[in-house]
Amino acid sequence: MSQNRNRMIIVLVFLGGGAYAGSGGLGEIFLPGTQPGIVESFDSPLQCIACHTGENSGLEVTIGRDWQGSMMGHSARDPVFYAAVAIANKYRNGSGEFCIRCHSPGGWLEGRSDPPTGEGLFGTDLEGVQCDVCHRMKDPAIPDSTANPAVPGTGNGMMVMQVPLYPKRGPFPDAFQFHSTLQDTFQVSPDLCGTCHNVSNPFYADDPVTQAPHEYSPIERTYSEWLLSSFSAMGEDGTCQSCHMTRTTGYGCIVPGAPLRENLPLHDLTGGNTFVPDILYDFWGDAVDTTALRMGKQRAVETLQRAATMEGDASWNGDTLIAEVTVTNLTGHKLPTGYPEGRRAWLSVTGMNSDGDTVFRSGLYDFETADLVHDDQIKIYEAKPGLTANTAAEFGLDPGPSFHFVLNDSIYFDNRIPPQGFLNSAFATHGAAPVGYSYEDGAFSDRTEYRTTEAVATFSVVLYYQTASKEYITFLRDENSGNQFDWNDWGDSLYAAWERHGKSRPVVMDSLTIPVVPTGIRDSEQFPLEASLFQNHPNPFNPSTTITFALSAPAPVRLVVSDILGREIALLAERPYLPGTHRVQFTADHLPSGIYFYTLFAGNDRIATRKLILMK
Repeated sequence: MSQNRNRMIIVLVFLGGGAYAGSGGLGEIFLPGTQPGIVESFDSPLQCIACHTGENSGLEVTIGRDWQGSMMGHSARDPVFYAAVAIANKYRNGSGEFCIRCHSPGGWLEGRSDPPTGEGLFGTDLEGVQCDVCHRMKDPAIPDSTANPAVPGTGNGMMVMQVPLYPKRGPFPDAFQFHSTLQDTFQVSPDLCGTCHNVSNPFYADDPVTQAPHEYSPIERTYSEWLLSSFSAMGEDGTCQSCHMTRTTGYGCIVPGAPLRENLPLHDLTGGNTFVPDILYDFWGDAVDTTALRMGKQRAVETLQRAATMEGDASWNGDTLIAEVTVTNLTGHKLPTGYPEGRRAWLSVTGMNSDGDTVFRSGLYDFETADLVHDDQIKIYEAKPGLTANTAAEFGLDPGPSFHFVLNDSIYFDNRIPPQGFLNSAFATHGAAPVGYSYEDGAFSDRTEYRTTEAVATFSVVLYYQTASKEYITFLRDENSGNQFDWNDWGDSLYAAWERHGKSRPVVMDSLTIPVVPTGIRDSEQFPLEASLFQNHPNPFNPSTTITFALSAPAPVRLVVSDILGREIALLAERPYLPGTHRVQFTADHLPSGIYFYTLFAGNDRIATRKLILMK
């Protein structure tokens, strides 16, 4: 995916005192959209929080607090960002200005990305993707005389901003007029999110002024992944906001007279970052709300646990025991998605014999050292950008996979699970196709096969997600050693905070227990060894699925389905069953799409609960 760098357009942008040149002399990168020095200064989020957090008519208003617990609210305080930008400037002096566009849009638009290390940011700049930025953004596809030249496509922080401070833009036509407002459908469009979630390296564009970001060297393709999935055709239910700003019933502000809404978007803006919220206080002290951050981290865990589901089985084939595990992506983008450096998901599989001894392992993670053992059968879902030989030689580095996002000119590997509606040809046009791995058109799940000759009785499978690997955090420390652009010792300080706070402890996305079916035993004529509840199939389903359970002795059985609030919505079985394997059909044509749970009771015992997903 290497691009022709000789035709790249780099223009020095003068920001209230001259362009930043420094030792590398590459300067800033000019991209279309609203330029610095044009818009009126941004309101502080504290002004917004004053009315958008509190209580109205007995209902809690959480908009401001939720935002304070999000990584959007701390994108300009993220020490991983600063450590990475310091390295970017080390190799391409001035390139950090490109990163500041999205991590501190207000600071960039007010001309404080000079120097491009971020050390010039202060005050409201540090509030990251703040209220006034989003609520003054305009649709770049609509011609705007203040944005010249026109934005060629969604991404790379090429935002078009409303110049005056007011009105504030939002999704509703009847917003309470405490200040002037304007309804703008762009506020509920995924294109708004795509402004900073479709990122390409402008150093490898033929002409970043006229090329859409998806047409050249990819860094992040979350928006393209969504756009090319079936979620983009679902209307309001398939937008970024439908998942990351879920709707609730409540008031948008505390001012009496504000309308009560049944479709109020929460401003939690939750992603999958469960590491940085833990360490922000170490760097910024009381400037951050640790309670809000803890709540934001918990929402991130819950979001990750809604993102995937697993099913599997295991049986003997001659002298070889084969366990099959299928991971299904329930999101509207790749799993995992986003900035690829250090971000990964993997399967941890443990096989135990009838005595409870571990006799098989794959994907072993040491929680003390943060080392992931790369065994012969390990499955890690990740993307590996890197350097071709020519680029590596230019910068005195080794070719191959690399964490140097500002230098990377190729994708060496990408096996992340695509979203529903995936087509190889379409993803290839956006630089988002799998690399070194294959998925059939339409696939949104991945099957992994594990083989052993050990006498395993039960497999335990865990799908883990990790925000930042040990390898990446170590890279940020080591590459910043002696780096003149690491103005606040970000590399060493980040590494120390990582050690203090659990080393970016992996999160369990889903787990599964797979009892081994003895040779030749597959149906109800044979007796299983113990009571078991298996994963439904298919899953996700629409509208019918099969639930299988097994008994080792006669027992009265109760099989129920519940919603996410624990309310019982279906009773599938309530009678005595003989020993053996049994299958029950569940049809949910009367239920809305969503996550449900089914539980098996045998006698007085609760055997297990599993998750099933209805996707209409």
